[in-house]
Amino acid sequence: MRLGIIGYGRMGKIVEQIAIQRGHKIVSIIDVGRNDKIIEEADCYIDFSVAEALGKNVNLLCELQVPVVIGVTGWNKNINEYTQLFLNKKNVGIWSGNFSLGVNLFWKVIKQSTATFDKFANEYDILLHEFHHKNKVDSPSGTAIQTANFILNASSVKNEIITETLQRKRKDNELHVTSTRGGAIPGTHTVIFDSNFDTVEITHTARSREGFALGSVIAAEKINILKPGLHNFSEIFDTII
Repeated sequence: MRLGIIGYGRMGKIVEQIAIQRGHKIVSIIDVGRNDKIIEEADCYIDFSVAEALGKNVNLLCELQVPVVIGVTGWNKNINEYTQLFLNKKNVGIWSGNFSLGVNLFWKVIKQSTATFDKFANEYDILLHEFHHKNKVDSPSGTAIQTANFILNASSVKNEIITETLQRKRKDNELHVTSTRGGAIPGTHTVIFDSNFDTVEITHTARSREGFALGSVIAAEKINILKPGLHNFSEIFDTII
């Protein structure tokens, strides 16, 4: 494939390496200080830039009908607007808070586990905590928020995500999502099912960023099998893997 990269920081450089290893050609790199432009000759762009730049880039990609894989964090509040844009322009996009294959398998386990523990909702409470390196700019992480949403969808009790420090008693319907920032931790997410009797924890720990990059390149390789629209990687995971 002829791939373009938007955002040439640590993730963008790893995406480039893995794409080339898998036999693809990088035809365009968009980043501050570079003169490359988005080109319609590219088969797909992979975007690991920043939320502030996403709107401009996605609008142009949709005008050119060039597919895009979105690994940007912190833009989800505008997802309905972007979804409609992709449909109107008949373009294809895949997005995720985390493209790691392990995380997407983790999410499948979390969905199933939440549904199972929901049968014992009076006994087991659910909470979520995540660790990341000290330089991560958003909190909680996109992975944590997506994990939390999967829990809400599978739970008959939890229907609200709380991310701030609580100075009050937490309500039963609230899922408390907490974060720690420090060191060089690539990312650790733990879902906890806790009762008076015992605790069950399910944890995903990332060892490197290569797993995120690999998932995004695989998404690009499979993007043409999808219908126009903006698709969540975890929801089409079984289809494209």
